[in-house]
Amino acid sequence: MNTFSELAVDGFVISGSTNRRYFSGWSAEDHAPDRPSGVMLVLPSQKYLLASPTNLPWAVAEALPEVTPVAMTLPWTEAVTSLVRQQGVQRVGFEDAVLPVKAYRELQQLLGNDVELVAASDVLDRQRQVKSLREQNFLRRALAVTDQAFVASAAALRPGMTERELADIIDDNLRSAGSTGTAFDTIVASGPNAARPHHALGDRAIQNGEPVIIDMGAKVEGYCGDLTRTIWTGHADEQLGTMYRLVAEAQRAAISAVRAGVAGRDIDSAARAVFAAAGREDLFAHSIGHAIGLRIHEAPFMGQQSSDVLTAGNVVTVEPGLYLPGWGGVRIEDVVLVTEDGCENLTRAPKLPGVDDKGHGPA
Repeated sequence: MNTFSELAVDGFVISGSTNRRYFSGWSAEDHAPDRPSGVMLVLPSQKYLLASPTNLPWAVAEALPEVTPVAMTLPWTEAVTSLVRQQGVQRVGFEDAVLPVKAYRELQQLLGNDVELVAASDVLDRQRQVKSLREQNFLRRALAVTDQAFVASAAALRPGMTERELADIIDDNLRSAGSTGTAFDTIVASGPNAARPHHALGDRAIQNGEPVIIDMGAKVEGYCGDLTRTIWTGHADEQLGTMYRLVAEAQRAAISAVRAGVAGRDIDSAARAVFAAAGREDLFAHSIGHAIGLRIHEAPFMGQQSSDVLTAGNVVTVEPGLYLPGWGGVRIEDVVLVTEDGCENLTRAPKLPGVDDKGHGPA
């Protein structure tokens, strides 16, 4: 970790589950933000993983070779304070984005004036942006499982099926294909509901010829897959075919713009220019994409307000969409690995099983 000098700290206290897993290898989740399953103290030459006696054997079994698991007494703030003092740490970084205020105040009181707490901001999170070959392999597997489950689920779609019924089929297929959980709550948005980029499942029956947006993701070794496809049964009307072709064109333009050194906002602009040329830019309600990893949304981000710049090894979504209130919408999402001179599309799911890119449905 080359972050100690950046903040002039002697160590970092890691209390959030995402960075704890990244730096320790331990897969435990937290029951609540104020009840972490474990805490890390990361020093330049040593990484300590504090876990309760109940969880310690699990932590020992999964911890990376360079990590030393230690039994933790509760409350955790007292346990980490004791270790900080034992190790002679005088300036310690903490995850200000995830540490509850109550826990921060406890640490402040316990450490007193002898140890200074320093907000880590995004210094720790930035370590996760460039994916190692090991992480890329986990992501490839998560995406392959997602692709497989989508193909099986799309084939099961029938008119009259409810959004919730289709989502249950998707979740079952994710598990059957090898997912250890879902990266997020599966979205199935049909007809007018597809005008919402995010939609809570309902009992609406899916009708012939209307858009059905499916947004889904597997989890493999904690790493998230992400896939969106828009499908339909029967014949698509002219509006659906036109919108589908436009979104597909915008996605191709955005993917063509992806490479190391390009600003995230420029990827977004490439898709937005396609929509603007067709007079539909006002229907594009979100940014073009984001990175995935141990979190389903993480940096770098690609939107009009983003200052992030892509680096080789980033794994990002490219997901343009158009949303027309009262009618519905279309979104298409692939995941790409950023390279020095372009990108590799890691998504293999067909854009529309049985339907071509021109938006023509099966007879």
